[in-house]
Amino acid sequence: MFAAPQTDFSLSAPMSCAYQVSLIDRRTGRAHRISGSPLVRFTRDPQSAVRELLDGRDVRLWETRVEPLDAYAR
Repeated sequence: MFAAPQTDFSLSAPMSCAYQVSLIDRRTGRAHRISGSPLVRFTRDPQSAVRELLDGRDVRLWETRVEPLDAYAR
């Protein structure tokens, strides 16, 4: 896992792979939950998902974690 804002996916990650993008509360280190379920996006475009999840949020309080779902992409 890694914090997405410091990473340029266009240089390091194949876009054919699927990714799980989670919104993380920096104060607790845990995934943000809505009605008890973690807020997660599944996508082939992690940059777009990161932008959407962080849109309008204070980046001092929130971060994203991106994980490839393809075992060969790790």
